[in-house]
Amino acid sequence: MIIASQLRLLGPFPHFPQEVIREELSQPRTSVTEARSGGPAHRAFIDLLPEAWRSDPQVEIFSRCLYLKEGWYPLSPHFHFDWGRGADAPFVETLMVCMGDASLTEFILGPLDLPEADPAGGRRRGGGEGWDAQVAAGLASGALRSWRIEPWQLVLFDNRTLHRARPAGKTGWRLLLRAIRGLERMADGADGGYGRRAPFTTCRNGYVPETAEERRLHAAYREDA
Repeated sequence: MIIASQLRLLGPFPHFPQEVIREELSQPRTSVTEARSGGPAHRAFIDLLPEAWRSDPQVEIFSRCLYLKEGWYPLSPHFHFDWGRGADAPFVETLMVCMGDASLTEFILGPLDLPEADPAGGRRRGGGEGWDAQVAAGLASGALRSWRIEPWQLVLFDNRTLHRARPAGKTGWRLLLRAIRGLERMADGADGGYGRRAPFTTCRNGYVPETAEERRLHAAYREDA
């Protein structure tokens, strides 16, 4: 099955200094009303949402504020789709802005050949059937293109858009603000892995270096770095 991995630029977002960004409170899939308590950047983001999103009780705010050193990833750097994208998966849209330019998410745009079987987490790794192989072939042929999110720009994409985290090019605070629409809301009291006491607000790194080059890049994660 062929799907279109796509993204739309919606316009600029107000700039906030690092001193403000670092005080923002990450929101683990909270309601629009509750997310206003996250800080001035969260409130500005909510005010810029389309009215249909702000008034939709199913819309949730999903954000993460992190301090990254140069070379760090905000999460494991594998191509993936958000929220599942199989034949039975709901259509989920994400409106997002990246504040700060420490780490800029890479999106793959163009047609993708989706397997019938949906691997866990929507991810395929390594080998001829991995996303890396398909992306490399598509970029070489011109069928696909790579685009890194621009900081301070609102973007809209869905759960059929392939993307991955990229390492921080510099040290600093990074706030990724997202509104998600189309995903069934979590019941009150259910954390779904994103509870405030879960490792949601930490730098989740599931990446294990294997080659000498990967170990070199991964050295920034050492405790003494």
